[in-house]
Amino acid sequence: MRIFSDIESDGSVGSSVDLADARERIRTNLSGVGATIALASARGGVGKSMLAVNIAAALAMKGRKVAIVDADLNSPSIAAMLGMKPQRRHPMIEGIELAAGPHGLRIVSSDQLPGGEAPPISFVDDHDQINGNNAGEPVAPAPTRPVELSYREALKRILAQSQFGNVDFLIIDLATGLDRLYSVASIAALDGVLLLSQPSAQDTIAARHAMKIGRAIGAPIVGIVENMVGFNCDGCRAVRPLWPEGDLHGVAREAAVPILARLAFEPRLADSNDRGVLFVREYGSTPTGKVLADIAGQLEAIVPARTRAADTPV
Repeated sequence: MRIFSDIESDGSVGSSVDLADARERIRTNLSGVGATIALASARGGVGKSMLAVNIAAALAMKGRKVAIVDADLNSPSIAAMLGMKPQRRHPMIEGIELAAGPHGLRIVSSDQLPGGEAPPISFVDDHDQINGNNAGEPVAPAPTRPVELSYREALKRILAQSQFGNVDFLIIDLATGLDRLYSVASIAALDGVLLLSQPSAQDTIAARHAMKIGRAIGAPIVGIVENMVGFNCDGCRAVRPLWPEGDLHGVAREAAVPILARLAFEPRLADSNDRGVLFVREYGSTPTGKVLADIAGQLEAIVPARTRAADTPV
């Protein structure tokens, strides 16, 4: 089991670095990024990574420079969805060089890091780390057991060492769970959070919690996308519901958060993901392809990229 030992080995962003110092390093590292947008979901299986790659690709196809952080550290899928083959891996001394993807997309993912195929990451929470001994220092793991990091610590190391350069948009595809939103917001300034949900009653409850958390931690929820709201019924020429719908629209109105789109179930989306082909490129003229491109356009309008720092190295 590996916990980004390749990043840890040079000691530049170790667990001994305090949070304030890490935030400053990340702020400097993201100084060339026009806008940082996190994609979050309270529950799994809602198609968040699919949305991330297609939004990023739609922005790139419009001429925007876009980078993606695959922050689902134990189940990275972004590179595979983009059809990117495993690349030759090098030790990271000066930092993580982002991999080049289609349409100029730049990618950082745990399965692109040195050390072969990425094994699972063993996470412990920050409380367990901090209270590991009486001195308040993290406990060094025994040689015979895997190194364990909190999700925030692992993400902190990636953001602090990835060489993003000048990009218009940075898309962070978070792992499932509202705690992951808190983790990223505690170490990096977010210009917006796009929440992905399904139209069930339980997802509606989870979306309400997500919006409350976003307000509390200063991570603005700029929009919601409902996925798999139904399926296209050819015989009846209508979209038939897949779920007993909750009142997500009511929750969104209360929070003054727009629902940017409602996506019907589209089998070709799963097929394109498995084949590593971008849906917005192969099926851009379909209703779903147009909706995905429209979501990217709405995000571009809601969270415009700031003028990038002219002296930030590419």
